[in-house]
Amino acid sequence: MTKKLRVGIVSANWGAVAHLPAWRTLCEDVEVTAICTSRRETAEAAAQQFAVDRPFWDFEAMCADPEIDLIDAGTNPVLREKIVTAALTAGKHVVNQMPFAASAAGARRLEALRADQGRVGAAAASLLGLPHLALMKEMVEAGEIGEVLQVHCSWHLSFFLQIMPGFPYTWFGKAGLGVSVTRNHGSHMLHALRHLFGPIQSVSSHIQTMVKTWAMPDGERRAVETDDTAHALLSFANGTMGTLTTSWVGADSPGFSLEAMGTKGRLHLTALRYPSVDSAQLYAGGNSMTLAPDGAVVPVPSRLMMVSGRPCEEEASDLLNGGQRISLARLFSTVVSGIRTGSTPLPSFARAAEVQGLIEALYAANERRAWVDTAAYLSD
Repeated sequence: MTKKLRVGIVSANWGAVAHLPAWRTLCEDVEVTAICTSRRETAEAAAQQFAVDRPFWDFEAMCADPEIDLIDAGTNPVLREKIVTAALTAGKHVVNQMPFAASAAGARRLEALRADQGRVGAAAASLLGLPHLALMKEMVEAGEIGEVLQVHCSWHLSFFLQIMPGFPYTWFGKAGLGVSVTRNHGSHMLHALRHLFGPIQSVSSHIQTMVKTWAMPDGERRAVETDDTAHALLSFANGTMGTLTTSWVGADSPGFSLEAMGTKGRLHLTALRYPSVDSAQLYAGGNSMTLAPDGAVVPVPSRLMMVSGRPCEEEASDLLNGGQRISLARLFSTVVSGIRTGSTPLPSFARAAEVQGLIEALYAANERRAWVDTAAYLSD
């Protein structure tokens, strides 16, 4: 396949605001030709607003359309499983947003169907496309910090401490839709940890809803049915010890942090909001006998700022999508390569199913108040 890939996006929220600019960065290989919402009036409005030719208000019709090659599936994980199933069954390639699925069993079904259909499928775990994370992985694999002894990952935002008028994600507080801070933030974090440091073999966790009601802008007091804070201990197969903490009721929104300490040194990746090229910073320190950090910020080489072999710089519009365009474009370029050459995209459906199993292991550990082995949650 050498012609441009024709992409249809399901979602006029994050799919249009964040994914659409990333796809358009790949304009020599990709053309976004369709957008789908649940109603005709919103689909036509979104198509006009985002300059997309074809509006759809029936995802099954979009998935069946022979003039579309790839479906980028948004909305909640329960509905998204149906969208991805319809897309794969119709022979489309798929990018599936996060959380990947409502359950590990559902995630494995999607991977099995993808493999059976011989299609390319990837999860939109944007952290893996962050150039700073790619550099961190290179440095870890090159042995620059030696044997990794411990890793610590945290991500805290204040989205749900105060509900602002017009905020589109208040449905995140409703049970049964496959969302929560553990499933949302946790999935992104586990993708990064698994990508950098290998398989996780056992976990222990404490997961709670700390803010039990939301004060809505119209005065309603809404009961929260999903968790908003999670703390976990992780044991990696290679012996590394790890921690994971996350919340979306974290006052002052301190943002994202990923720290790795080894026998030769330390790497520390920090970023605000959703980690992006404008806020991310990678620090590297050695193993000198000092009582204070003595390392320095590591500049990201220009080659890691390339997308499909072309330089990519931030644009003013990236402020609207949390600065995700470059990271997502780097991920989407691996999907294009997968379709063109048969390579494995980043991250694959198989890896996303593994992460979904880790999420269920975290919930099981919380319920049992004990360490649990992850193996039982990674296969049927």
